[in-house]
Amino acid sequence: MLLARPSRSDLLTVAAYWPVATAVILPTYWQQFAGPRAMAGMVYTVVLDSAAVFAIVFGLLPNLLTPRYRLRALGLLLVFLLASGLLYNYGYSLILNQLVPVSPLQLVHSIIRHAFSYGMLAVLLTGKRYFDVQQRLILAQKAHAESELRNLKAQIDPHFLFNNLNVLRGLIQHDPVAADEYLTHFAELYRYLIRHKDEDFVSLTDELRFADEYVYLLRHRFGTAYCFRQQLPEPAALGQLLVVPGTLQLLLENAIKHNAGDDEDPLIITIEASETHLTVRHPRRPKRTAVDSTGTGLANLRERYLLLTGQAITVQGAGPEFVVTVPLLAMAQPAGKLPQPENTVADANSRSTRL
Repeated sequence: MLLARPSRSDLLTVAAYWPVATAVILPTYWQQFAGPRAMAGMVYTVVLDSAAVFAIVFGLLPNLLTPRYRLRALGLLLVFLLASGLLYNYGYSLILNQLVPVSPLQLVHSIIRHAFSYGMLAVLLTGKRYFDVQQRLILAQKAHAESELRNLKAQIDPHFLFNNLNVLRGLIQHDPVAADEYLTHFAELYRYLIRHKDEDFVSLTDELRFADEYVYLLRHRFGTAYCFRQQLPEPAALGQLLVVPGTLQLLLENAIKHNAGDDEDPLIITIEASETHLTVRHPRRPKRTAVDSTGTGLANLRERYLLLTGQAITVQGAGPEFVVTVPLLAMAQPAGKLPQPENTVADANSRSTRL
């Protein structure tokens, strides 16, 4: 079952609704049941109607809109209507000391009357939630379009292309077999970028495979100046975790761009993953020559994760290590619709690769 979590603005909407509704409802109660009974009836209305609306908006509706849970949600809807009618009938009967026997017709009448009671708040909160979803969708589409432009720019980055084509030219002259293998990895890297440029998420398996191709290219440029280590879950779990495509490329580029590596003392960059987070860490070893950087890479990554997942990435750069942690999402599992997880080129638990 799916349970949506009310936001702070949802709670504020409900809190703002009831003072206005109380000003309209309470005088009617007071005319009929002056004194403590009127106040008790008003309090019961607030509690019962709020509970009903939260059950509908954050429980029943998300499940009714999800095919996987729709039948179960329809059953719960019947339970909800029955409970709604009973609580409405017996609750007000006890508070107002007017016991009304329950019959099928009376129960239907109570369900309808209660629906009229909480209907305004339900419509208000549902409309507000719909507006919020539309706003997030617009922001996500805007961020995705901007991200796609950045990804396309990265794909045709003249410096990146020049460096790799220059390496390829040298290999062709001295080692045609190695050049053929290098070209294969180079093509795989660009194939991944093109294949996933329109997607918001990819499996962690695919992202790690992309990192393997990227590491292979960097090895031919920097030799053993950089060393990569991976600490990962079991291979089967990797295909069930989702990450924003290009995350590792950006974090690895960021580490190499700003930190010096040495063949005798390589910079160790560690990629760690759990069921909820992906972390890239390395010692802080700033290059002697200042690096021209606008700092937009991590800022853009942070914005995209926040819009797509509602979770922020964390960056720790004040200590001896520079650590970036991004959230991982668990892949939904409707029967017959999951992409099959692929075996990663990396070992499951630990791997070390020098660049």
